[in-house]
Amino acid sequence: MNPFGMDSFSNLAEVKVDVYTAAYRISGTVRTRFTRVAEILNQQTGSHLTVEHATVSEYADAMSTIGAPSALVAVDEILVMIAPDLGGASGGDMRIPKRAVRAQLSIPPLRLTGSIHVPAGSRPVDGLLNVPDRFMPMTDATLVSGAFPELERSVAALALRRDRAHVLLVADDEHPDELLADVLDETTAAAWLRGDEESGA
Repeated sequence: MNPFGMDSFSNLAEVKVDVYTAAYRISGTVRTRFTRVAEILNQQTGSHLTVEHATVSEYADAMSTIGAPSALVAVDEILVMIAPDLGGASGGDMRIPKRAVRAQLSIPPLRLTGSIHVPAGSRPVDGLLNVPDRFMPMTDATLVSGAFPELERSVAALALRRDRAHVLLVADDEHPDELLADVLDETTAAAWLRGDEESGA
């Protein structure tokens, strides 16, 4: 079987999504075989995600909302994606046992608070930086924006672009007084954040 699930269109389900970039929210449906929101983006092979039955809203201009049969969204520009009907963290089929820790990530213009899932026995930093996937799941999540308060919402799960975060705070349930700043060395933090600065983010 093709690991990306493209062997048969009959395997594809239509899933409702809300996609957030730095300036736009795109709502509609995507066709996928995956059952967790982060997988949809991490297994995306093309440069753009196709959102069908799309509604495109600009944060700064509510009157500019338009509808279209489909919209192509650059995956590199996606900050957050919510699929209300799908889950976030791995379920019973996961290969590595994980535990939840509370986290807050600032990905301008959005701020996300919820639970991230890290391998059991590891530090929270391992679940944020030492993984290959660009998009990571957050569960029991709240999305807010100081610049655009109308974007506020709470969801069971979402996928976020971790390497676009400007600030990360993690409170470990096993070490409740320990924040990410206490376990992340300065060199790693500087190198990781430099990508945003160089891109002008």
